[in-house]
Amino acid sequence: MLAVFITGPGKPENVRVREIPKPEPQPGKALVKVHACGLNYAEIVARKGFYPDSPKFPFIPGYEFSGIIEHIDDSSSFDTGDRVVGIANFGAQAQYILAEPDQLYKIPDGIDFNSAAALPVNYLTAYYALYRFAGIRTGERVLIHSCAGGVGTAAVQLAKLNQAEVFGTTSSNDKVDYLKKIGVDYPINYKKEDFSKVVSCLVGKKSIDIVLDPVGGLTFRKSYKLLSEGGRIICYGVADLAAGSRLNLPRLIWKFLSIPSVRTLNLIQNNKGIFGLALNRLLSNADEVGMVMEELLCLAKEESIKPEITKVYDFRECAEAHRYLESGKTTGKLVLNFVK
Repeated sequence: MLAVFITGPGKPENVRVREIPKPEPQPGKALVKVHACGLNYAEIVARKGFYPDSPKFPFIPGYEFSGIIEHIDDSSSFDTGDRVVGIANFGAQAQYILAEPDQLYKIPDGIDFNSAAALPVNYLTAYYALYRFAGIRTGERVLIHSCAGGVGTAAVQLAKLNQAEVFGTTSSNDKVDYLKKIGVDYPINYKKEDFSKVVSCLVGKKSIDIVLDPVGGLTFRKSYKLLSEGGRIICYGVADLAAGSRLNLPRLIWKFLSIPSVRTLNLIQNNKGIFGLALNRLLSNADEVGMVMEELLCLAKEESIKPEITKVYDFRECAEAHRYLESGKTTGKLVLNFVK
């Protein structure tokens, strides 16, 4: 079979397709023929060598997939031929995968393989950030950074289910138009305007209830100052740190030194909260994740949420897909397709 490999730290050219043996069926595992995989920015970070939980190079990336079960034990609640969406801690971007049955979920009728593969990482991240950690309440003000991306798009949809007032930052006027289309109340091009000044002018200082921040650095500092009393900021990425070349050591050291710190007393005196979210480290709680996935799949079946897929690549174009995702020009989700 063929699989996508990240062969070493560096540029998109280090993402290549290799031929490896097809996995043999194993007791207690499901052999799934993969139809599609979602591509996530975490894989860009892993390719650059910044992801602390990634395997040693070379490795097969991929956290989410959809496909058809080719073999499974009779004792399982699944059957051969079932359409499933699954979660993996790396290793999903291959024509076949041996998956844990408790990390597989039946795809409801009406949802195709590409859409199913686009759900787990983005929507689980957004769900945990908004519902589990932030405990979003009806009508709260939510500021979402990198709002035009996969997690941002998912977060907008989930926040709107709670009638939230949504502010979203992005990097171009085209993306501002995209944010308007998906329902963002106040889209902001942060390259043309200081988002913190825009928010303060629109609704006042210390007015944001929830911030979703995958960027860090100066973005975090400004966002923290916008939090209301009882406001919560959820950090789930370090895009600011990962941007640029891995070999630019002076720049990298400067970025490490500029990582903001917050005093506990400041949190107490200002009634603010900070959460860190690493989805891959939550996946071991299969029962909890399973309940959330079933809820998300129900919402998708009802069309209350819907992945915005910008482009579907043949998996052999994996390097080009990495290049495009890293360019910052994308909106919504990119998907790798493994079945013509």
